[in-house]
Amino acid sequence: MIRNIIVSIIFIQFCFSIPLLNRLLVPIYYTTSLTYGYDSNILKFSEEEKLDSETEPWLLGRNVLTSSVLKGSASLLYIPYIFNGHETQVKVKLNYSDFMDSSDKKYYSYSIKLAQHLGPFSWLKFSYSLLPELYLREYVDRDNSIYYFYDSGAFFSIENSQVQYSHPIPFKKAYISISYNLQKQYYNGEFTEFDLDINEYKGGIYLRHIPHIKISANVSNSVADNITFQNGQISTQTKDRGFEQSRIWASVIVDERYSPFFDEMGMSTSFDKRSFSSNLITDPLHKGRTHSDRKTSLWVKKQITIKLNAKFSGSYRSRTTTSTEEFVERLKSFNKYDFFITFSYNSNFNFYY
Repeated sequence: MIRNIIVSIIFIQFCFSIPLLNRLLVPIYYTTSLTYGYDSNILKFSEEEKLDSETEPWLLGRNVLTSSVLKGSASLLYIPYIFNGHETQVKVKLNYSDFMDSSDKKYYSYSIKLAQHLGPFSWLKFSYSLLPELYLREYVDRDNSIYYFYDSGAFFSIENSQVQYSHPIPFKKAYISISYNLQKQYYNGEFTEFDLDINEYKGGIYLRHIPHIKISANVSNSVADNITFQNGQISTQTKDRGFEQSRIWASVIVDERYSPFFDEMGMSTSFDKRSFSSNLITDPLHKGRTHSDRKTSLWVKKQITIKLNAKFSGSYRSRTTTSTEEFVERLKSFNKYDFFITFSYNSNFNFYY
């Protein structure tokens, strides 16, 4: 009994000591942003689907192929020093996107991230994000005895849970990271045959030793399990939507030393290779099908004031599909581009001074 009381007193004194309180009473930083831009292919239609939509308008539903895009976000960042000499970061963020020419493609998402500093270039990070409802496109509900060609929109949620660890390597200002992410993509009731659990493992390297230049790269491997495969519904008996995917990503960022007018210029590129796991002869849409997906992004940033900056960005994406069935190659290949301008405002709430 006495021992428990002594331990409790020591714990209370530790928690409420002045040094600890000083490490907790820190400003809360906030960032708000507004983005406007254009997307050339919001539904990721192939050229064949674009032509089909002219004679079969149900494919578009209440949407169009291209759209202006308006986005907004707000985030809060709290950085206490719970452990002396090592910062802890807690960040919450809310995003909203509105494809202005589309009636269905409007969504919001939120995320929370917790990061603990362990040492030079060493962090342990946890994150969680949820996009509750994202419009994909129009499909036919194969589990309904009467096919509804209208108002058969497919919506799905995206939930991510991730843990990441980074550690320095014997190279000046360089570190590596490893991470695991579980993503759940669950569809609305009419299309649960698409439900996936995706396990992703990633490793990256980050080089900061060259003055004014940041080089980053990572590789990842994902395995998607079609969790509703052959669960008794008609639509799940003859199709397996599971896959395995590998990805390579790299980026280079330079500061004003190499960009006299802008404060930052960057370029990133990625290559994804996806192979579907279906071996069913009744599944020509997935059996023997692979995707090669390439994306290149460019951006520049300019500081307008101490608290306000602008970013101009654009990207181009191209997917090439190979399959044992020629119609699948035509149906599932597409390309798109987009460009955006973003204004971000950064400040803080300082309640303590």
